[in-house]
Amino acid sequence: MHQNPFRECLPLLSILFAALVIAWPAGAQQQACFTAEERSRAEQTAIVYRTPDPGYDPVLGYNPARGPRPGAPPVDANGVAKPINCVANKDESPGAGTTPKFHCSVQGVTDEDGTLIRYKIKPHFKGQSPDKRNGEIYGEFLSSRFSKALGFFADDEWVADVRCPDCEKSLTRGFQGASFSPFQPAAGVELSLARGIDVKCNNKDSASLAETLQKISQNGGPARAEVDAFKLWLAFIDHGDTKTDNHKIACLKSKKNGNTRVCEPGQAVFYVGDMGSTFGFSSSSEKKARLDGWRKKEPITVSGGRCTANAKSVGDTNVSEGGRKLLADGLQRLLDAEKQNKTITRVFAASRNAERDRPAAEWAAEFERKARMIIDARCSN
Repeated sequence: MHQNPFRECLPLLSILFAALVIAWPAGAQQQACFTAEERSRAEQTAIVYRTPDPGYDPVLGYNPARGPRPGAPPVDANGVAKPINCVANKDESPGAGTTPKFHCSVQGVTDEDGTLIRYKIKPHFKGQSPDKRNGEIYGEFLSSRFSKALGFFADDEWVADVRCPDCEKSLTRGFQGASFSPFQPAAGVELSLARGIDVKCNNKDSASLAETLQKISQNGGPARAEVDAFKLWLAFIDHGDTKTDNHKIACLKSKKNGNTRVCEPGQAVFYVGDMGSTFGFSSSSEKKARLDGWRKKEPITVSGGRCTANAKSVGDTNVSEGGRKLLADGLQRLLDAEKQNKTITRVFAASRNAERDRPAAEWAAEFERKARMIIDARCSN
């Protein structure tokens, strides 16, 4: 009788398959993800503030004694990022944002595991001329640098000339009113703060701004003052795009526990993951981060000793004296640094926003005016 050669090989194939399963790394079989319980715990314990690193230089974007984070684009002595040449790195989960973005990697720039680091690039999608440039790029840079200097959490941001010949295939959205160009001047470059806390790796790490702040405020201790300071800071920078997708719960340090991932105690944070609509909110991208718009926004209102933060979608806008003072002390440190070495002016200069708006010195003067409003106020709330 004719024998089926495939059937004769079945025992050998079974042995080989079993050997492969045994040899296959556990992490390759199943990705370690956060559980629903871990996400719930993070929502209850997340923090919005941590005492800032006294050595952090917002001009450079890092503490010179420690050096930049892995993968950070090189910057010059004035904090201006050097040009980037990269290749497309497609994102299978582009997110819900309406502004076109693309992802790319630079040859040889890898993480500790040897994997190419992926940058999120926000280009000038309505044209490269200064009057049409996307103001979100500058708002994100400024909000990130100043937030970190004050103790609030933010993704790392740079503004750099980016050249990526094949990145049109990585665009999350089509351009509007302009064709894609391999060269994007003064584009936004971003590296995420930390691993987002989602459930079963579903990429849903966002959280409602008002609801999350309310939960954190109920944690007792310094939480109320920290949340109030955060609300007042959001009013200061005029954070306008407050939809849930723009606010993240992340873990600064996590560890694997079998097939799941656990955020270590005190390492869950809540922050604004998209700070593009700041320093002069507008529904028009090219009108964002314009000094004329930001000048019209006052961060705090004091009436009969009662203080309120003029912030959008934060829920309770009342600000305690403890919250006001926490932010005021940080702002005073920045004003002192401005007096010593023009730190605030230099941050605005490093943003390159002066290429399409007002000079850095004018922005710094308005920053100081708003800071003085908070420093000089007193709240009886």
